[in-house]
Amino acid sequence: MIFKVVKVFSIPFFTSMGVVIGGALIGALSAVFTFESPVKIINLILKDIRLWAILVGLGGSFSAIRGFEIGLSGEFTQLAKQGLIILGAFLGSYAGFKIISFIVGDLK
Repeated sequence: MIFKVVKVFSIPFFTSMGVVIGGALIGALSAVFTFESPVKIINLILKDIRLWAILVGLGGSFSAIRGFEIGLSGEFTQLAKQGLIILGAFLGSYAGFKIISFIVGDLK
């Protein structure tokens, strides 16, 4: 049972975290072509990519909304599962943001 809960939580968590970290680091390569500071580019990307990382972690917003609809109609396990998926996506995005912010320095 606990393995299933960890699996439901960890997939969107690590997906969202990977989108933030990968997007920020690979996006910083554009600094080579624009002759900008990589830290400046990473800070610009971090501000915008968090929402997209959450949506990627959710796997599309319609399936999460449909899961809530099913859960509210009586299947509370489905409601709890969707809550774990959303929580995992939000926390993964935040964790990736904090990791990159720690590496490059605080955002201003």
